[in-house]
Amino acid sequence: MKQIRNFIGCTIAATLLFVATGCENEYITKEYYTNVYGSQVSTNEYVINPRDWQEGQYDDGRKYLYVACENRDITDKIMQNGAVLAYMWFTYDVESNSSSWNLLPYVYPYSYTNDKGEVVYVGENFRFEYEKGSVVFIVEDLDGCVPDKMVAESIFKVVVIENM
Repeated sequence: MKQIRNFIGCTIAATLLFVATGCENEYITKEYYTNVYGSQVSTNEYVINPRDWQEGQYDDGRKYLYVACENRDITDKIMQNGAVLAYMWFTYDVESNSSSWNLLPYVYPYSYTNDKGEVVYVGENFRFEYEKGSVVFIVEDLDGCVPDKMVAESIFKVVVIENM
């Protein structure tokens, strides 16, 4: 008789444990899918000509290049509850025409030889800022100098995610 009571007790405990943990997992799964399918995504691509870049200056005197572009997908709702991502199309091997999209901010390291014959390493920082209705692409030299003038087209992609 004692064995039957132990068996029934264990069976009831195991059933309650299974039901309790099964409901919790189901709820988490439903919540996840609600968030994934409850978003709207839009993308815009910008081809920036070298002549479109303007020179700006920070309060401390450092100079930078920038170009402002319109983006009507960036609304008040996006500013409060959405997300904006930007990418830059970068060719990293001209000979083989190898390119890829790079998430901003992106630091591009390069080197040159100065007047003394020393190799100097510099990084250019490509980043973006956005506000309602517009996005601004910015290029800064990390050594504090003026960034080189752009000589080729630059391609950027902006992804706007609206949480529904």
